Amino acid sequence: MTTDQDPMLRSLFEIAKQDLSGDEFSADVMAQIDKLRRRTIIGWACVILLLAPAVWLLAAPLQEAVQLLTQVLPRSLIELDDSLLAQVLSPVNSVAGLVALGLLGLRFAYKKIFS
Repeated sequence: MTTDQDPMLRSLFEIAKQDLSGDEFSADVMAQIDKLRRRTIIGWACVILLLAPAVWLLAAPLQEAVQLLTQVLPRSLIELDDSLLAQVLSPVNSVAGLVALGLLGLRFAYKKIFS
């Protein structure tokens, strides 16, 4: 190993050798944590204030879309007269079952492609 030392590296080691006062260090860390906490709270408050009007404007259309989905999803694909067979096949004999099977198929394909 050479005896030449990088001056910046030497200065970093000199800084590391300094004894830090426990109270000053703790106070500085707590001040930085408080500053970060305040910044986070203010940021989230700004996001909420900006999104609140959008949510208010979209509330009625979203409510109507959810109501439409609750009417469409439980509809049977094939009408069955036999009550036992209808009960057995009810999880897959609906629009919701078809959508769920489609989403499972997409998930399976995604895992096969990207894993």
